[in-house]
Amino acid sequence: MFQIQDNPLLMIALIFAAGYPAGLLARKGGMPKVTGNILAGILLGPSFLNVFDHSIAKILEPLTVFAMGLITCVVGGHLSYRRLHNALYRILSVSFFETAFTVLLVSGGAYWYTGDPVVGLLIGPIAAATAPATVLAVVFEERGKGLLIKTLFAAVALDNVFAVVLFSLGRAQIRGMTGGEGGVGSGVLLAFRELLFAVLLGVILGFLLTRLVRFKKIEPFSGLLMAILLATGGAEAIGVSPLLTSLVLGIFLGNSERKSESWVTSLESLEPALMTCFFTLAGVDCDIGTIGQVGVLGGIYIIARSAGKLGGGYLGGKIGTKIARVYENIGMALLPHAGLAIGLIVILNSDPVIASNYPEVVRELTNVVLAAVVIFEIIGPPLVRRSIRNADEDDKDRQRIVEFLQEEYIVTPLEATDKWDAIRQLAAFLKRTHGLTELTVDDLVESIEEREKSISTAMGSGVAIPHAKLPSGPDIMGVMGICPNGIDFDAPDNKPVHYIIMIATPREHQQRHLQVMAAVARMISDTNTRAKLLVAKTPAEVYEAIEVESKENYNYFLED
Repeated sequence: MFQIQDNPLLMIALIFAAGYPAGLLARKGGMPKVTGNILAGILLGPSFLNVFDHSIAKILEPLTVFAMGLITCVVGGHLSYRRLHNALYRILSVSFFETAFTVLLVSGGAYWYTGDPVVGLLIGPIAAATAPATVLAVVFEERGKGLLIKTLFAAVALDNVFAVVLFSLGRAQIRGMTGGEGGVGSGVLLAFRELLFAVLLGVILGFLLTRLVRFKKIEPFSGLLMAILLATGGAEAIGVSPLLTSLVLGIFLGNSERKSESWVTSLESLEPALMTCFFTLAGVDCDIGTIGQVGVLGGIYIIARSAGKLGGGYLGGKIGTKIARVYENIGMALLPHAGLAIGLIVILNSDPVIASNYPEVVRELTNVVLAAVVIFEIIGPPLVRRSIRNADEDDKDRQRIVEFLQEEYIVTPLEATDKWDAIRQLAAFLKRTHGLTELTVDDLVESIEEREKSISTAMGSGVAIPHAKLPSGPDIMGVMGICPNGIDFDAPDNKPVHYIIMIATPREHQQRHLQVMAAVARMISDTNTRAKLLVAKTPAEVYEAIEVESKENYNYFLED
């Protein structure tokens, strides 16, 4: 008799066929597609219709691991230093506090209830992990972009790293308590080994990929798929986290050449189909029956984790930035809980020392975490979407007439002795943040000074727009500097310049140059915008002033 379990390709086809229309229906019903995928899987799984049983998760485990690796690689690709260099304080503040609050509240609550330090040492680090797949899926569906999204991607990556390190420390401490090899020193070594091997494998694969593509030995897309397969499979073979390895691969590519950063975004064409299968399969593997078995410890886990993510995210955001829409919404977007948490539970069950000495603890933690994953994966996607929409960052991932007015391209305060010093500083900043490897700073300065010596680019009202011509490039680039004390720029009104927007235009984009110049001039000529820019203390506050004051009238979307 034919068994569907004997045909993995048919299983994938049926899962996609069930999940895709469910996602569309969910979208029409006002829910994220991810929620529809998960609910379709639950409906078809053992909890209801039993079309698929739990064995499907084991059979299709390679697809799941690859999907998680691809998704985590994309998240890592967003952790480019060029993008995050002037947002690090905000990102680290959010990541530290939301992780610390979650670990302390969950571990403390579990220890208070059970009185067992083993439970406390293990359960907190697991609770710290956030599901990158859920976050990424909802962000892409909402076309989200802005300060919240940038902070969210980085925080998800960092709290997963923290979770792995703290979990390794806890495991080693418990091993020491049993009389075997362990203790804090061993825990540090175990955590260091996990991180070191994951970093080495990810960096080596990223290095080889960039070299092979550079010498035209392989196409970028094919090479990246191969690298992710090697990252996930190789990590499992040497006993480290495939998620961490894929994350490192993405980070390496995101911080390499400008072209390699774009390779990661090329994977986005695969994500709709892959995520549909991934989340529908996750729904199949959800056992609704575990929800009723969580007990008091499960309730503590869910409540304490929620409080940690919400409270820690709010406090960390409040300390890291004055932008209310970031700190008021970041915690809610960090609630999804799945992939890494399940991976840590699998590691716990396969640990010979802990599983044999504390079988009841392992069994209880497994039930609690799996039940919590079911709950958070059902409520998580709508909450992520709500946070994005509350922050007014939905439908923003579209091309605008001026693409370079982003936080990473802003420097404040710009402290320069004169206009020539300001031009050189901004030219160096433009080269660094836009990854211009073909040109030197002197090349940019020479092009700008040639124009400045014939006629000043100061417009009056404290504004100057120096510009350079580039031999070639992907798009018009630019940076902004705010000079609170003002600089003599030979302005027509003889007033000092406080706002300098430097633009670099490749020859193939000369036709758009005048449009961009006009949009920038209209934006910066607005009295309210200039007043807010001058009192802004950070690049994020400058970006916020530009976004709020000028997005509708000046920096419009090209699709509109």
